[in-house]
Amino acid sequence: MIKIGNREGIKNQILSILISKKGPTIISEIARDISMSGKTVRNYLKELQHELSQRGIELIKKPNVGVYLDVTDDKRKVLMEDLTDYDKGIQNHSPEYRQSYILKTLFKNKYTYTIQLFADDLYCSKSTIVNDLTYVQKWIEDRGLILKRKQNQGLWIEGNERDYRRAMMDLFFEIKENKLQRDEDEVENLDYRIDFINYKKIKQLFPRINLFSIQNIIQQAEEKLGYFFTDQAFINLITHIAITIERVKNNREIKMNKKHLTPLMEQYEFQVAKWVISRLREIFNLDFPQDEVGYISLHMLGAKIQENIHDNNYDDLLNAQNEEHVEIAKEIIGLAGEILGVDLSKDTLLLTALVLHLRPTIIRLKHDLKLRNPILKRIKNEYTSIFGAAWACSSIFEKKLGVSINEDEVGYIAMHLAVAVGRQSNIIKTLIICSSGIGTSQLIKTRLEKRFNELDIIDCLPLNCLSEELIDRADLIISTVQGIRNAPRAIYVNTLLSEGDILKIKRSIDILATRSWEKEKIDKKDLGALKLDVIDKELCFIDDDNRDFTEIINYYGRIMEKRGFVKEGFCQNVLEREKKGSTTIGKGIAIPHAEQEFVKKSKICIIKLKNPVLWNRDRLNLIIILALKFNDIYRTKRFFKNFYSILDNGELVKRIVKSDNVSDIMEIFIDGGICNE
Repeated sequence: MIKIGNREGIKNQILSILISKKGPTIISEIARDISMSGKTVRNYLKELQHELSQRGIELIKKPNVGVYLDVTDDKRKVLMEDLTDYDKGIQNHSPEYRQSYILKTLFKNKYTYTIQLFADDLYCSKSTIVNDLTYVQKWIEDRGLILKRKQNQGLWIEGNERDYRRAMMDLFFEIKENKLQRDEDEVENLDYRIDFINYKKIKQLFPRINLFSIQNIIQQAEEKLGYFFTDQAFINLITHIAITIERVKNNREIKMNKKHLTPLMEQYEFQVAKWVISRLREIFNLDFPQDEVGYISLHMLGAKIQENIHDNNYDDLLNAQNEEHVEIAKEIIGLAGEILGVDLSKDTLLLTALVLHLRPTIIRLKHDLKLRNPILKRIKNEYTSIFGAAWACSSIFEKKLGVSINEDEVGYIAMHLAVAVGRQSNIIKTLIICSSGIGTSQLIKTRLEKRFNELDIIDCLPLNCLSEELIDRADLIISTVQGIRNAPRAIYVNTLLSEGDILKIKRSIDILATRSWEKEKIDKKDLGALKLDVIDKELCFIDDDNRDFTEIINYYGRIMEKRGFVKEGFCQNVLEREKKGSTTIGKGIAIPHAEQEFVKKSKICIIKLKNPVLWNRDRLNLIIILALKFNDIYRTKRFFKNFYSILDNGELVKRIVKSDNVSDIMEIFIDGGICNE
């Protein structure tokens, strides 16, 4: 006789008995084998019946006959293997698994749950669960919720409904999928935008909700809207609607402010959301208030959509957009281009794509909706300076719209910029120079344009019109005249361009194409033009204590406050902004900052950590607290350009991280171009 003390264990024990017997088994025998009452076994059989039906397996219950599985020998074998894997896994649950399990249970459970029940479920002691609850409580509180504990009552979560649903979305993205049998019928019925792993993750959270019904409703809604959602937006909508159904079932409904709901009702998306709610009402037999209609329409308006952008429809697309969005996009492109040292102002494709991206972005930011960026970490590590340039553009959102932008949104803007920079880096600005007259150079231009798409011929002119400024602008000079001054990138060719000349040009193009703009040497003349009193030896520290991130901000922020560089409330504002979006930028670096109103004088506080800290799952070696208040956009551009040229240089960052000497770190920043007056 085997006695088991947790819910999943009991169900698996019953299932094991059913698998081992190919004929019917009476309930009283099962109850005897697991030391439970017949009533308890019947309740577990109901749960098993539903779960097995999701896998295409039928559990048959016949009066006066018994219960049995209607299953093939192959599926019976797979079921037994799954049970064996489960039994092996429960012996060594990791802390991460336990913490994830506790969070899932608390968010899914309608009633309270006790520490003893968690200990039974996870085959561990109550003290282990108490330790895990330290992490769980912080996770919950970081999302504006409260973990309530009462003796003899158990644990449950309380808080604002909107925060609760956002936390459930966070949980969906953080949980790892279980090793579940791949069902080809399920895969075949999935929309192309939702992969099997994400489908199974949603099923973990909502095992009793028919996700295919939700999928079909969204697909029909897209037809009514006249546009299609991107992969991530499609998955987000399915998950959001599943959360909505679960919460409404538990009488937990969203409340929207009338000033937000009323303008939404004028949008066509609101009418489509109304239709979506009517279909959900029919299928799930639930009543949804109007606020839920508004909340779904808000998610539709804030969702990324698939856009067909062609070089022949730029003007039509731009003319149809909000003028303010176009202006914001132009400011972002201008500021980012200045910081990166790349002229992006003529890239109409970038402008169009960015303007189309901004409409849902602004809706999300104004209504505090979060869109997760699945490749954020990769963007930070591989495109540090581009991510930094995009982050610097956050000041534009604050100035124009009065909203703060989070790191996921910064990552999406960085992706647009990275693509544009990639296009720019493949274009070679070329000058054609001849001894006299324009006819010869135009002939060469025509031949080159037919042979090389990479060449952007910026001018054709005689030698006497060539200036130092033009030489500096050009990546390549093709000339029929020898001896052009100060032009190491000049190629000399015959007037009629022989095949040898063509090969010579091709070799030069190949060399230029392999040169990454991100790895070019910093122009010392340009850096010397920047005179900003932002770094100070008194604000550069080697920290060898064991403080956490919050303690570090408070400790060093107060030093800045005592020295008169920032106002009271600076530290609190920095930490509040961190909750909205982490300022980690990759390579073990974070650049926390406050709003300008808390800054008296522009300074940066450099903290090199001997003992790295974990913040938002990133391991930090270097924290640079930015207290910046620039009076003009030019100084802002010059600061960020040089600041990110340092952080983007892997060798310089390694030197900073390895250094135990304040003077060495200061030297790196000063030589990098952030100079003192």
